[in-house]
Amino acid sequence: MKQLRGKLISLLLCFALLLGGTLAASAAFEDFTDVKGHWAENTLRQAYQDGILKGYEGNIMAPNDSVTTAQAVTMLCRVLHVTGKADVSDWGIPAGAWYREDVAKAAYAGLLTKESAPVLNEPIARVDAFLLFDRAFQMSNADPDRSVLSAYPDARFLTGETQRVVASLVESGIINGTMGQLQLDRSLTRAEFATILYRLADQYITADQFTGASKVGTVVSGDAALNGMNGGDVWFDHATSSVSLTDFTASTVTLRSDTLTGLEIAGKSQIDRLVLAAGSGDVTLDLPEESQIGTLVVGSGEGKVSFRGALSGLEITGNGRTVELNTSVDRIVVSGDGNTISVKQGCTVGEIILRGKENTVKLDGKAKELVLAGRDHAVTGWGRADHVTLQTNHYKLSVSRGSVTQWENYGLEDVSVKLDAPSKLKAGETLRATAKVSVPEEHQDKLCTAVWYINDEEMDQTPFLLGEEDPVSAITPNYTHDLKQDATVKVVIRYENTDGDAYTQEASEGIWLDTFEDLGLADAVVTVSAPERLAAGEQLVATAQIETPEKGKVCKGYWYVDGKEVASDTYVLGSGVTTLRYGYDYYYGMPETSTVSYRLTYTTEDGRAQEVTGKTTLTLENYADNGIAHATASLTAPNPLPAGKTLDVTAQIKYPEDGKVCTGEWYVDGKLVSTQTITLGKDTPRMTHKYTYTEDMKTTSKLQFILRYTTEDGRAQQVTATKTITLENYDYLYYHNLTPQQVLGMVTSKYAGNYTLSWAQTHDYPKEIKTAWVNLKGYSSKTQYLVWVNLTYQRVNIFTGYQGHWKLVRECLCGAGKASTPTIRGVFTTSYKQPAWDYGSYYCGPIVRFYGSSGYAFHSRLQYWPMNSNRYYDARIGFPISHGCLRMYNDDIWYMYNNIPNGTTVVVY
Repeated sequence: MKQLRGKLISLLLCFALLLGGTLAASAAFEDFTDVKGHWAENTLRQAYQDGILKGYEGNIMAPNDSVTTAQAVTMLCRVLHVTGKADVSDWGIPAGAWYREDVAKAAYAGLLTKESAPVLNEPIARVDAFLLFDRAFQMSNADPDRSVLSAYPDARFLTGETQRVVASLVESGIINGTMGQLQLDRSLTRAEFATILYRLADQYITADQFTGASKVGTVVSGDAALNGMNGGDVWFDHATSSVSLTDFTASTVTLRSDTLTGLEIAGKSQIDRLVLAAGSGDVTLDLPEESQIGTLVVGSGEGKVSFRGALSGLEITGNGRTVELNTSVDRIVVSGDGNTISVKQGCTVGEIILRGKENTVKLDGKAKELVLAGRDHAVTGWGRADHVTLQTNHYKLSVSRGSVTQWENYGLEDVSVKLDAPSKLKAGETLRATAKVSVPEEHQDKLCTAVWYINDEEMDQTPFLLGEEDPVSAITPNYTHDLKQDATVKVVIRYENTDGDAYTQEASEGIWLDTFEDLGLADAVVTVSAPERLAAGEQLVATAQIETPEKGKVCKGYWYVDGKEVASDTYVLGSGVTTLRYGYDYYYGMPETSTVSYRLTYTTEDGRAQEVTGKTTLTLENYADNGIAHATASLTAPNPLPAGKTLDVTAQIKYPEDGKVCTGEWYVDGKLVSTQTITLGKDTPRMTHKYTYTEDMKTTSKLQFILRYTTEDGRAQQVTATKTITLENYDYLYYHNLTPQQVLGMVTSKYAGNYTLSWAQTHDYPKEIKTAWVNLKGYSSKTQYLVWVNLTYQRVNIFTGYQGHWKLVRECLCGAGKASTPTIRGVFTTSYKQPAWDYGSYYCGPIVRFYGSSGYAFHSRLQYWPMNSNRYYDARIGFPISHGCLRMYNDDIWYMYNNIPNGTTVVVY
């Protein structure tokens, strides 16, 4: 996608906010840990570079996370620059929902209807997303090749508009399956959303930036006058009102204008597919002789369309459109409903196919073939249809006509069904009965539904195609106290043809149903009662009455308020009512109604889990003053706090209403240190504090801010924020009045002991001196570790951190090289590790070398085989004893072997 400018930058930023949650800081695409090898890795990289997708904290992009319906329509409306809004006040969208305005735009653009309101904030299924993309981009054909769906078993049962759209998108390569399935019911993922967008268009630009076809397609924004170019596949968005195309060549041109005021096609223009889908605006096209259009598609929207010129075919996929055709064409196909098409005198149409319903054709010209394939079409006029094929029983045909082929086999004539079912069913078993359907050849592949009944109670429905495998039930009886055990199982084969007329065939068999001794909650009914209206602050008292034939069964009950569990109890059937007492949390903008429900659960003696639920709704009155209810606070403070610095901390408060006068209390390590009067919207709570420093002081401090408020009706409220910070203390030198020069002078490299282990165990530099010394020396390391071998006291000191900020983490006794074979002095790096050095009957190991490939290394004392036997050939340590290496205890050398990376600085001094 080309680099975008101006208002389109904001479009991509909107995408980023919608398709990224808590965003990660800017990172290279390669830093994301969940995209390497992903099936959409290249698309994800492009989407990230273009700003459509952003990452999450933790360096993840979450390509497999779901997209919600609200997110999907919001992004599609922004791609098309939809600004108009429909009235969605009765859709039940929560007040303050981020997507409210965008849903109003989607409804205005025809992407959504009110039926979608309950699932706006739910993950969108792939099939619903496909329909959304088609409504937005108007890609589908009026009569696609539906056979392409035969490759996907989960698409076999698609019908009507959904089948038409999905077949079109599969045929064009916009969508494809995974492992032989289209996975229509699965949620659409972030990666899939981006993939479909990029398969449609890889260029989103303003009209003045458009210079011609991209590799995939282009969405153009604004009025356009394009001359002498190849446009490829191009969409003009809602911001476009006027389009002029001269000497223009394109595969597809789609107009999605809000209001189309002008469309001109001039010169030698060649457009394979022209889609008119503006929200409103009449279009009159009178092509010059040099221009030609392959297929004219009249999609969604309003406005009359009149056409004259060179045209191969006409498709009408929209509803309620009026089209006037003043030219001969090969084919007209109508898939929408309620359209009116006029074919003028002198015009010849090779074939007219009317799908959908209630379409009207005024045929004053000639049609060689007329197919009525939907209900309640009307064909009138002074023209003639040479041959008529009827695939409906509901039509009006007053035009002159030649031969007529009547609709046959439109029901289930000669289809019969027999039921194969067991004569007896054990309690709890699944009833598997087979409907053996006899199907004549002419009825093959009709989509039917097998409806299963037990004792005339509908139990299940399963779709199937006639001529394929016989439908098999998978149903379990409802085991009630009045179950009719001498039962009847029935199957009804139901078929609905394209007219919407239903036809059935059925079969039934007798069956004996065993039942359970313990029926538990079967037939139980829960009735929840609560006040119709609850005054602000009044305690809710709700009761649940359980009506059941059973007595004495011990159940578990759960109370819920607005879907959240608030209480539970043990309930014995027949013991009367159970009661909930609950206090609501009152805040600004709280819902005006509340749902209270009681769920009763029971496990039968044979292990079956049962439950029954009842609920009621009540109206809640709210307080006039809810103060700081649902306010939140957070603290900003330096962390760590440098030694001696004054602490300066502020509280950030998110609150529902300005002007509330509150009291702010500041605590440091549990002690009240400051009190302030805070007016919300005016004052920022702030506190400064000076710590007292001692050598052994705690190096963490807990800060707490409490905001208090009393409402007009006397309710005490508070909001609390806490934060723990690290305090940097003064160093050892500060408290012991030592200068750097004194510390540096204290450390020597000459052995100072008496060649005994006991001396080494009782003599060493203080830890603080060691830490101060390596930091004053300015040693650095390529790793997070630094090793200092002090020869004076025979110690290996291990530090973590970085230059100037090393901290001592481990002190290890060692045995350095004796006088005749001293340990080399200087600054080195660890270079190589190996398990052991073998000396025949004994060994030392593991080995950590620190002077290139020389023999200088850290290793264990000399031990007899096998390894770690704790039998020593030479166990001496704590004084110069080795041949130049550094002997260490097993635990210490294994620590180095396992933790110290190659490249770590080693100081021998």
